[in-house]
Amino acid sequence: MAPYRAARRLLTPALALGLLAAGAASAATLPKPESLPDWVGTWQNQGGPENNDVFDGSTSEPRGCTATRPPCREHPPYNKVWEAKYETNLKRALAGTMPDPLTKCYPRQTPGNMRTPETIEWVVRPEMTVIFVEDGSHVRRIFTDGRKHRTGKGGFLSFSGDSIGHWEGDTLVVETMNVLGEQMLDRSGAVVSSKAVFTERMRRLSPVQMEDIITVTDPVSLTKPWVVRRLYKKVNGDVYDYACSENNRAKVDAEGTTHLLKTDGQILK
Repeated sequence: MAPYRAARRLLTPALALGLLAAGAASAATLPKPESLPDWVGTWQNQGGPENNDVFDGSTSEPRGCTATRPPCREHPPYNKVWEAKYETNLKRALAGTMPDPLTKCYPRQTPGNMRTPETIEWVVRPEMTVIFVEDGSHVRRIFTDGRKHRTGKGGFLSFSGDSIGHWEGDTLVVETMNVLGEQMLDRSGAVVSSKAVFTERMRRLSPVQMEDIITVTDPVSLTKPWVVRRLYKKVNGDVYDYACSENNRAKVDAEGTTHLLKTDGQILK
């Protein structure tokens, strides 16, 4: 009990008032629930030439191609070194040896998870917005409670990164950093470094359409900001559980390629 009594002695009236004021100030920064937009529902990438499984469909070549069926590439504003990295990955994709993160049961990193072909759900609250991504059962947490980005030992790298947001009217403005570098944005092999910062502007365009404008800034890999627009349509149904695992019928070889096996052990073509 001694430490507790000591702590009570340290909590002077002035300090207590300061803590109450800090809490009130923090609460005051939160948006009112009634001011938040209605994003309820299940959403899915709109499809079409610019919104398929290529992260930046607006620069895809050939137009409307899909990264699951190479050759298919996009044109990020890479510098020479990172353009060479991308060309190497394109060759791996063409040879069928470019592993998607899900091949090894890793989550797709931010913002590659926003181009998922599966469903997405936004849950909007005053202190945070949570995005549930069906593909890989991935979850993004965007804090809108006034906190700052993690720094020092807390600023470690992760798949989701560290997302801080604020509201500008009905638009959620998000800045994400501390994301693991060289994680594939799509199966063509587009990557950026761990120094990349991703700024998103999310809003509901109509009752049946959402928009996410993603600006990628990376002093290591890019010569200028890379701006990507993703669109989502409202669909019927729910976001379901999705699990990835290596098993006796889905073997991953040394190159990272997943092979589905028939009952006789032969690879399913």
